[in-house]
Amino acid sequence: MTRTEVHEPPYAVSPPVRLTERLAALTMPCPVHPSIHLVEAAASDWARLAGLAPDPAASWLAGRAFARCETRAVTLLARWLTWGARLREEPAALTPVLAVAGGGEPGTAPLTRAFADLWGACAPRMSDAWRERFTAGLATGVPANAFGRLPLDLVEPCYGVEVPAPVRRSPRWRALVEASGDVTAWCAEAAAEQDGVPGAFLERSNRRAEERVIDRVAARMEELWTAARAIPALTERHDLGLAVSQDVTRVACAFLTIPRAYLEWLLETPRYRHLG
Repeated sequence: MTRTEVHEPPYAVSPPVRLTERLAALTMPCPVHPSIHLVEAAASDWARLAGLAPDPAASWLAGRAFARCETRAVTLLARWLTWGARLREEPAALTPVLAVAGGGEPGTAPLTRAFADLWGACAPRMSDAWRERFTAGLATGVPANAFGRLPLDLVEPCYGVEVPAPVRRSPRWRALVEASGDVTAWCAEAAAEQDGVPGAFLERSNRRAEERVIDRVAARMEELWTAARAIPALTERHDLGLAVSQDVTRVACAFLTIPRAYLEWLLETPRYRHLG
């Protein structure tokens, strides 16, 4: 046998193609909200007052996802994500949380009281249909890693808008939402624990697994961008008017940006910088 056959597997001869090489958008720095430090401070202060542990990662994800939004919207998303991170640690709190969403009293537990505060800031501005969709999403289970799909579900209430039902039900809009959700979920799974080891299948030694993940994410991102490009024609077809069309476009842009924010979060983690 040759030395290569003995000591190196065939796929180790050349390194895997990195995400930045597969996704042109990742070659440029991801925009971050100009008031990110104020957002982080406000979210941390809110968390402490609510009895929750601050989570800087939540603020930075919010700052990237809503890089060009009002500071109020970014801060609200950061608070929600801080709350979501705590819910992941206390999944038993989901039942009383859903009770609060249904009109029940929050009691004294920090997690339910914090939810009541956030719910009161968002739910009254939204329709019954949105509230039902949001609580149904929570009821399907607490995210096992990262922030799950929570940022996607919070775009509309943080913006204070709703996508009209005819648009939301259309195949083009569903394609956008599903592609965005897939990328965020896969990035979360990439950093998840496996047998107690965070991101075990993305270790440098497992290049085949890296290549599969990179191929999967890159292909789905391409589909996401294709779906996003179809939204202007969709709003025109439904004759929504300028103001509503702009709101729909803002939400669509967020669905396009949130996976990018997740990717940046993953690639900034020391364990996975080699993927970028």
